[in-house]
Amino acid sequence: MGNLNRMANFWTARARLHHRLLGGICLAIALSHGSASAQEPLTFGVFPYLTAKRLVSDFTPLKDFLQQVTGQPVVMVTAPSYREFAERTRNGDYDIVFTPPHFGVQAEKESHFQRIAMTRYQIAAVILVSKDSPLQKLADLRGKTLAVPPKLSLVYLLAVKLLRDQGLAPGRDVSLREFTTNQNSMAAPLRGDADAGATGILLWQKSGQHESMRVLAESPAVSGFFLMGHSRLSSSTIAQLRKRILEFGDTEPGRAYFAATHHGAWLPIDNEVIRHVEAATH
Repeated sequence: MGNLNRMANFWTARARLHHRLLGGICLAIALSHGSASAQEPLTFGVFPYLTAKRLVSDFTPLKDFLQQVTGQPVVMVTAPSYREFAERTRNGDYDIVFTPPHFGVQAEKESHFQRIAMTRYQIAAVILVSKDSPLQKLADLRGKTLAVPPKLSLVYLLAVKLLRDQGLAPGRDVSLREFTTNQNSMAAPLRGDADAGATGILLWQKSGQHESMRVLAESPAVSGFFLMGHSRLSSSTIAQLRKRILEFGDTEPGRAYFAATHHGAWLPIDNEVIRHVEAATH
């Protein structure tokens, strides 16, 4: 009975902790030993572009590294949707955040986040059609339907800009059908759910669909994901993170992280990067 009571108390306390931190989805908790265990944990928010299971698997090495550099326990969390993640970032629910670049630019301007680093991997949108589609160029989408991922996603913004640059008004000249993921929007033409589908270039490259689909158009690439820290972190902590994250790829956890995510490396973020992201998404 004593063991059952202790287990019940443990799960009750854990549930309260998760609710107090975010009221969201807790992915993984790793508290350091000794005196660090008494510290308030930092919250590491990871953009929900993969399943929760994949986020835990892929990002645990990075979470552990952040814990090592800051000397504080780190809780890794996500959100149930892109919109909810953006809202929680805006509200300052995260101490450190892994986020797409357009969210990062907004977080710096509006939510007191500071730049730490960006991935070397860059993001581009590709518009795909089935191999036997009669569509041969982007202009052929006039009067057709394009499958797109969620409106807040970077791929959506890049795909819509491709249409506008071609003189096609989204929603008027080209019907947009929104899907919940890049994977689903990519597969829509094969299922007959749309004439073409927009997705991220990395997903396309790894899709195994090159025998059944082809690229109709590709957007210019923009910077990959941003790692950012809230201004409530000390300036010395931010400076240490900026320095040490550049060395992450030389560590065993770093090699595991980059092998899983294909993000390449961590690089500094300068003002030119910010201007490029803004130009590409507006």
